[in-house]
Amino acid sequence: MLFALAACKAPPARLVAGIADTVVVNNVVPVRMPMHVFDAAGHALPDTGVRFQWTSGLAVPVSDKGVLKCTQAGDATLRASLGALVTPFLVRCRPVHDVFGGRVLNLLVGDSSQDLSFAPVDSAGRPVTLFTAGVSYDSTVVALEGWRIRPRGPGQTSVEIYIGDSWTSWFVRVYERASTVEGIRLGQGLAVSVRLAGGEMHSLQLPPSPPPYSVTMLPDRDTLRVPLLAMLSANCQGGFTTSQRSYRCFALQGASVVAYHPKDQHPKEKWSGTIAVWREARP
Repeated sequence: MLFALAACKAPPARLVAGIADTVVVNNVVPVRMPMHVFDAAGHALPDTGVRFQWTSGLAVPVSDKGVLKCTQAGDATLRASLGALVTPFLVRCRPVHDVFGGRVLNLLVGDSSQDLSFAPVDSAGRPVTLFTAGVSYDSTVVALEGWRIRPRGPGQTSVEIYIGDSWTSWFVRVYERASTVEGIRLGQGLAVSVRLAGGEMHSLQLPPSPPPYSVTMLPDRDTLRVPLLAMLSANCQGGFTTSQRSYRCFALQGASVVAYHPKDQHPKEKWSGTIAVWREARP
C-alpha cells in the first residue's frame, strides 16, 4: 500500500507533445495542444500545470495553457514547461477548410478493394497534403486498407473521414451475389449479373412492399454500356419507371424490375451489368 502511494506521487520526468514532439494541426478553430506527462518509470501523469510559449517560426497565437489557433500554413516551435522540465516541440499548421469526396458506394461481397478518394483543401481550394485523419465505419461490412476500401460482409454502413474541423462521408452498401431476388429479406441487398444482346431483357420478380426498394444497375468494370432498367407495377420516387439507372420504389402486387438492351441501340454488342436490389429494413 505504501509502495502504491509512493508510485502515485512520483515526480514528472518527461514531457512528450503529439507524436515524437511534432503536432500537425488541421483545425481552423482553436485547439489545445496534446501533451503527455510521464514519470521516470514511464507511467502517465496528469498534465495539470503544463505551460506553453511560442518561441520561433510562424507567429501563432497560443495561450499559456496550450490553446492554439492556426490562421495560415507554416511551422512554429513552441516550448512546454512543467516546473524544471522544458520540452520544445514543432507545430505544423496546415488548416483544412473543406474535405472534398464522399458519395454512395455500391459494392459486392468478394470484390477487390478500390480507392477511397478524397481531398482536403485550404481556404483557397488548394490541396493540403500534410494531415492527420480520424475514420469511423462498421468493420463487419467493410475493411480499410490504407485509403482503399474492401467489402467484407453484406450490410450497409457510413464511412466517415474527419480532418481537423471538416469531414466527408460515404454511404456504402455491400450486396450478396445471387441468381434471383426471390425471398429477399428486410434489410438485405442482392445482386444479379446480366449480359444482354440487342432486344433481350431479364426480369426479376419483387415481393410486394412495404418496405420500399432501392434498385440500381451497377456497371461492370470492363464495359462501356450497361443495360437499362424499368420498374413494372411499382410507384417510384419522381414518377419515373423507365430508362433510369436507379430507382426507389414501393412495389405493388406482381411488381418486377426489368433490365433490357434496346434493339435499336448497338444491337450487335452485349451489354452487361448487375441489377442491385436493396430491400429497406423498415417501411
